[in-house]
Amino acid sequence: MDVPGAWRMRAAGVSLSILLVAGSALAQGSPAAKTQDQKALDKQIRALLPKVINSGADLFNEGDRAGCYRLYEGSLLTLRPLLEHHQDLQQAIDTAFADADKQRSVGARAFSLRTALDKIRETLKETQSDVKPRGKPPATPTPSLWERLGGENKVRRVVDDLLALAAKDPKVNFDRNGKYKLDPVKVADLKEQLVDFISAASGGPLKYTGKSMKDVHKGMGIKTAEFDAFATDLKKALEQNGVKAADVADVLKAVEGTRKDIVEAK
Repeated sequence: MDVPGAWRMRAAGVSLSILLVAGSALAQGSPAAKTQDQKALDKQIRALLPKVINSGADLFNEGDRAGCYRLYEGSLLTLRPLLEHHQDLQQAIDTAFADADKQRSVGARAFSLRTALDKIRETLKETQSDVKPRGKPPATPTPSLWERLGGENKVRRVVDDLLALAAKDPKVNFDRNGKYKLDPVKVADLKEQLVDFISAASGGPLKYTGKSMKDVHKGMGIKTAEFDAFATDLKKALEQNGVKAADVADVLKAVEGTRKDIVEAK
């Protein structure tokens, strides 16, 4: 493991250890835990959650999806008994675990558990009346483009629709005049590559390990009009899957950044 990776794992371990210590103190019925009211307990949990969420996000975005999932899993298992006075949050945790069990990839399972952590954090957020001014509040993490697109399941649907559109679009010339005929196995592999590429370009957890865009499209003679037609089909696929206009624009902007590596002819 590289040094940055080891550092992130230690940071995640520290965050989880804090939660375990808090849970252990209450479970053992320590005097401090017995006298702590629900509001104080909520405040303690709320203060810990950003550390857990952000440590997991660091692992997630660097490709350690399993590490992120285990961090979120351990944290939620520890938090659940501390939330007896919030049955709705306990139910949210149970629902997140049930949803995670249905997911095919560990990255998608991590996303499922993240929804429960976000819900707990939002529910326990201080109200206007009990916040004491202490300078500027910490910034709320901005959702990544990948999250705004709906994560892996939604992106896979977009990719399915995109390839269906592009394959039938003569303006795209998808098979390059029959030179690149794709059988079902190759199509499935292409879909995986596209999902991974979109993830890597939009702040998602899946790592793209394929060739560069320039190497992938070298010698295909893709024209400017064909690139534009493909972008149009992508826009249509995003829109028909309910992606917001601003997020569609962000995706198309990222695609535009690949034009110089893909287009070889006017």
